[in-house]
Amino acid sequence: MNEQPKKVREGFVTTTAPVMPPPADEPPTIELEATTGEPEPEVQIEKWPIKVKLLYRAIRTDKVEELRELTFREPRGGDINRYGNPVRIDQNGEVVIDDRKMSMIMAALSGINYPFLEAMDPRDWASCAYRLRSFFLPDPRSW
Repeated sequence: MNEQPKKVREGFVTTTAPVMPPPADEPPTIELEATTGEPEPEVQIEKWPIKVKLLYRAIRTDKVEELRELTFREPRGGDINRYGNPVRIDQNGEVVIDDRKMSMIMAALSGINYPFLEAMDPRDWASCAYRLRSFFLPDPRSW
């Protein structure tokens, strides 16, 4: 009689000795995830209205007054519906500001007509845009 050896199915392992639990006098080993040691950043709660100083050039309003500071009210969903979301995250995870939409939102939130905001110094415009951008990003804590 030709006996063929038993084929071992792939993925199955036979052990010759049973696996024993660790002795009772040794504490079990627990693996912890490595941390950077840095505390998690605190969530900054915005206080509205937000004020941003114009450091480089004052702007004129329709009432012929010069403003050295812009005051922004808190944005609402209706502002995004009317003007669009001025901030998006691209495929690389970078935050991108849509300049035209941000200008429209800034005009709506400050109460200053759009043409007057176009006279802003670019550095002042960027300060306002970056101060407002985080409000238009999703909060991962809600996921």
